[in-house]
Amino acid sequence: MSALTFTVFILIAFAIGYFVVSRLIDSTRGRARSDSDPTGDARPPDSQSESAGRNRAISHVYEDPETRYARVLALRLPVTAPEIRDRYRALIAQYHPDKVSHLGPELREVAERKTREILEAYEYFRVKYRL
Repeated sequence: MSALTFTVFILIAFAIGYFVVSRLIDSTRGRARSDSDPTGDARPPDSQSESAGRNRAISHVYEDPETRYARVLALRLPVTAPEIRDRYRALIAQYHPDKVSHLGPELREVAERKTREILEAYEYFRVKYRL
């Protein structure tokens, strides 16, 4: 591989990485605004809470998987296998879509999204700790 080809490859990789991270940050910002204002009012957010939300959104993009998944399961690091298993079972019992099938479509969607997050976190810890 020539030096020119390698340089072009690196530039393309950086461009793709920048694009992906900027999209993640933008989508997180948009979701935070729409979740906080369900009425759709076009009120300007106060600058302090907006910057705190932005910093929180950016920190979630860069945190390591174990910390993120422990946060999803509401666990403190370091975690143990019994804690993971017990917390997983409690959260699935609470958020499973079958438990909220009688509620409105918005709540079912929230339950499905939360269940996917819980399952992803449990799968990460299951593989890591061989549960």
